[in-house]
Amino acid sequence: MKIFVKNTVIVLILFLNISLWAQSDSLYNQLADSRNKALKRQIDFRFRGGSGEFEKIFYSKVEYTLEARKACVMGIVILSFKVDCNNKMGDFHIKNPLGYGLSEKLGQFFAATEGNWNTCTDEKYSRFEIPIQFILEQNEIGGKGYMVVEGKYPGFKCKSDAYYLEIFDELKAKNKTKKALEALDELVKRDPYNTTYYDLKKEYLGQIKEEKK
Repeated sequence: MKIFVKNTVIVLILFLNISLWAQSDSLYNQLADSRNKALKRQIDFRFRGGSGEFEKIFYSKVEYTLEARKACVMGIVILSFKVDCNNKMGDFHIKNPLGYGLSEKLGQFFAATEGNWNTCTDEKYSRFEIPIQFILEQNEIGGKGYMVVEGKYPGFKCKSDAYYLEIFDELKAKNKTKKALEALDELVKRDPYNTTYYDLKKEYLGQIKEEKK
């Protein structure tokens, strides 16, 4: 009887965890879809030719570099810039950069949009935050970008998100703080909108601070 009760409790806990994960994942996708729809409306309104022309220029300028493919670089870059209502472009920033020549590609794209913007009367349409996901064939990572750049399979399987989470736990247990934080930072690069990674980092840093007292 005790064994039956114990097994039942374990099953219920597993079911609860799976349900919570599914709800969290569903909410994440809803927020991402809502963000991308709002961004599409903004681009349709401000860019000449709408989001279709915007994406056409993007994919003509941005592709994986060979260095990024060989290094298994994947993640979401947030392209931040402003185009005021008089079409003056500026305040260009790349948040969560992945390096390996990808930032240069994004800079070329931004420059190529000059002269293709519509005027406006409300400055709320002037600030753009565009999540761009870089992912390699035959690989899966978390996150959802407004536009996705898929690179050719590099010839080998890249490390998964689950791998970096497992490595984080192992390194944390061994008190290898720097390496553990590097594993978390890799996950943040892959999905900067996932608050779970920031919570893990905050919790871990707080734990380290307490241990040093």
